[in-house]
Amino acid sequence: MSLLCNTALRRLLETEFALVSEPVERGSSTTYFHRTVCWHPARSTRVLRVHRDARGEPVSMQLCVSSDNNNSVLLKSPLSETTVRQHVATEIAMLALRHG
Repeated sequence: MSLLCNTALRRLLETEFALVSEPVERGSSTTYFHRTVCWHPARSTRVLRVHRDARGEPVSMQLCVSSDNNNSVLLKSPLSETTVRQHVATEIAMLALRHG
């Protein structure tokens, strides 16, 4: 099982899944969007948010498409490459279904 450090996780998300992060990263988390950044609720392209520790390493990943206003779906560290690939692919597929 290959565990992902922050650099490897970012590379995987941006290169293989065409995710882009918000232009300005705030605090200890980064939000990733599918291809373009759109926050509008009806057209949001938000896929996930990566939460990092004080050293900058990922501690959890919030699956934004699966989450709703009352419940957050989180993957906890350690984040394996296989698990991340499966969940990110599912989130992108759900986003595509949502937007037709």
